[in-house]
Amino acid sequence: MFIGHLQREMAVCSHADIEDFLARDSGRWQVVSIREPDHPEAVLKDALKVHAVVFKDIFSGGENLGPKAAHLEGILCFVQRSANSPLLIQCWAGRSRSTAVALIVIVQSLWNQGIDGAELVHTAVDVLLKIRPVAAPNRLVLRLGLEQFLPQSLASTLAKLLINEPRIQSNFID
Repeated sequence: MFIGHLQREMAVCSHADIEDFLARDSGRWQVVSIREPDHPEAVLKDALKVHAVVFKDIFSGGENLGPKAAHLEGILCFVQRSANSPLLIQCWAGRSRSTAVALIVIVQSLWNQGIDGAELVHTAVDVLLKIRPVAAPNRLVLRLGLEQFLPQSLASTLAKLLINEPRIQSNFID
């Protein structure tokens, strides 16, 4: 889906859907692939470029195999280098880690356009839910990603506002 605020196409999908998704449009998508250490790698042969990371889908920073700031730094560098190319973000279910990364990319774009406060939260959630209606972003991934371009206290506050947005919260209930 083309996202006007980002001036690029963006999609989120699950491990089960990515091979077919990429085959429909071979060689077009830049892919951020996130997997857990014990899950198989996704079939990405039809991707234009790939940035793969491995970390567990945990929500707090206590486990050694969870997301790290360096993972998010690498992802955001890849996204920036891919300019306005179509961007596909994939994780096992296409619901938590991948939607957190998509939300980070959306927020960074809006922030760079001078959008902030309630407008940023509302617009970012609107865009995310158009891309992936079942989005239930991983809180830790979201905070670590926002800290890549925002002061830590602002990143933490914004992450809480985004996660607690009622349309996002409703996706955590089912």
